[in-house]
Formats: sequence, structure tokens, C-alpha cells
Amino acid sequence: MDRQQTQLQLQANTWLEKQKVGLTASQKQAFIQWLNTSKAHQTAYQESVQIERLLTQFSEHEIEQLNTPKPKRFLSTWAIAACAACLMLTITGYQLWPNEVSPTQYTAHYKSNRGEQFDIALPDGSQLSVDAKTQISLDFNPNSRKNKLVQGRVFFNVASDLQRPFIVSTDDTKITVLGTRFSVDKKKHSTRISVEHGRVKIQNNHHLIELVQGQHVVFNELGMDVQTIDPTLVDAWRSGRLVFSNAPLVEVCAEFNRYHDTEFTFSDDRVAALKVSGTFSAVQLDNFLNLLPHVLPVEIKSENNQVIISKADNS
Repeated sequence: MDRQQTQLQLQANTWLEKQKVGLTASQKQAFIQWLNTSKAHQTAYQESVQIERLLTQFSEHEIEQLNTPKPKRFLSTWAIAACAACLMLTITGYQLWPNEVSPTQYTAHYKSNRGEQFDIALPDGSQLSVDAKTQISLDFNPNSRKNKLVQGRVFFNVASDLQRPFIVSTDDTKITVLGTRFSVDKKKHSTRISVEHGRVKIQNNHHLIELVQGQHVVFNELGMDVQTIDPTLVDAWRSGRLVFSNAPLVEVCAEFNRYHDTEFTFSDDRVAALKVSGTFSAVQLDNFLNLLPHVLPVEIKSENNQVIISKADNS
């Protein structure tokens, strides 16, 4: 690695560390400008992300051993991880926008943990914002840009490319766009698509529809439900806000579970089906639980990481 490459990698590492703390609006703009300066910047950043993910697989003891000097053979944890990452990428054929390969060829897999969110800059100019507890795979080629959302939620800011439609698929739902901003939320028994700007075409085994700005659709075992929404709230979760409009309590608790290691139990189905509306902070679960008995006829019992919600005793 020459001096210029080393400097780029250091810059990429710095941005990665800043993202862990949280970027301000001006920092986000500066990061995107830095990232889009050249493919070399994008490559350096993606390599840093992959190495960081590899490091999380080591235990503290293993990292300590990696950092222990050995006679005539010393590599830092970062260097060892980098070598391992390079080997892993070579074996799997994973592509990180190398200069010698067309930028239309791109494959990747991303997975976020509970409470973890991050942004991804794609080689076609699109941007992804990945919510907590999400898995998504990407496969771009000269004819199409395919994304497979296994679970979780992603906000897509898609760069227009008339020759290559941008496709997002879940189990049985296919969303096709050319250039727009929208969110897809894949749960175990439902898929929700919300459009902030533009137009998307959606197809599954039973329906073929188009959504425009300010609309969302929910597909579940009951069928399809299209509603009008405030487009400015489509990506509210990116700033830590959870917005609900007449949502079942069980669904609201599942949203909080993306960010908190908490098990929610309901005394019966009627309690789970109680409706909730409002805007809440994703990180302030305790505040939400303290407020709940004041707006719904429920009682809350909390112990360790378990929350039991039951019907209030009005006797």
C-alpha cells in the first residue's frame, strides 16, 4: 500500500469512527462529498467497513492475542484482519468497486445488529440507510440492480438509471423503480412499502399496483392495505423517531425490540391488539412504558429484560 492509499484508508477509518458516535447534518454532507470524490474513496471506505465487521467476530481474548508481539512476526490486529478480509473477499468473489472492474458489477451482503443503523453509498450513486436487525443482499449487473431484503427495514434513495431498473424483493413481493426515495420494512408476516418521493411499481402473487409520493401499502395474510401518509415521516426512524398511527400494541413493541433486548409478553390477544398513535423516541423505552398505562387500559410489569403487559384491573 503506497502513501496515498494509506492516507485514504486513514480517512476512511476516521469517517467510520465518526459514524459510530453519530454524524451531524453537516458531517453527513461532508461524508457524502468525500465518498463521491472518487471510486478510490468508496473502495477505501467499504474495505474499512468489511474489516470492522470482521473484527467484531473476534473475542476480546483473541484480539489481545493478535496484538501480542511475537518474535520476528508482528502484525497489528488491523493488519491481520485486513489480510483475513482480503482472503475472504478473494475466496467469495466479493467485489468492492475495484478500478479494473466495471462499476456496474457489484455484489454485497449487509447485516445489522439490534440497535445498529448505518448508511451505505452504492457505486451507482444510490444511498441505502439500514435499520437495526436487518439483512439485505445486493447484486448489480449491466442489466439490473437487484436487492434481496431478507428481514428488517431499509430506506432507499435510488439514483435514476433508465437502462437498469432498481429492484427490491422480499419473500413474494417485488418493487421496481428507476429513481425515487422509499422505505421497505420486511417483517415475519408482513411487508410495508412507503414512498417519500417518486413512484414505485409493486407486484406479488395477487396484486400489481403503483404507489406515489405520500402513499404506503402493507401486505399481510389479510391481503393489501393502501393508505395516505405524511411523506416527511417515511424515514423518521433514521433520526430515532418511531411514528405510529392506530398501530396494534404488539407491532409497536416489535418496533422497540429492534433497539432493545427486551421480551414483550401480552396477557391475551385483546391486549396485543390495542391501538397506539403517537411519536416516540426509539431509545427511550422506559418513557414509553411509563406512559402506556395513561393512554391504554393496561398494566406493566417489568423485570430484567422481560415486560409483561396485561389488562388493567379496574376493580
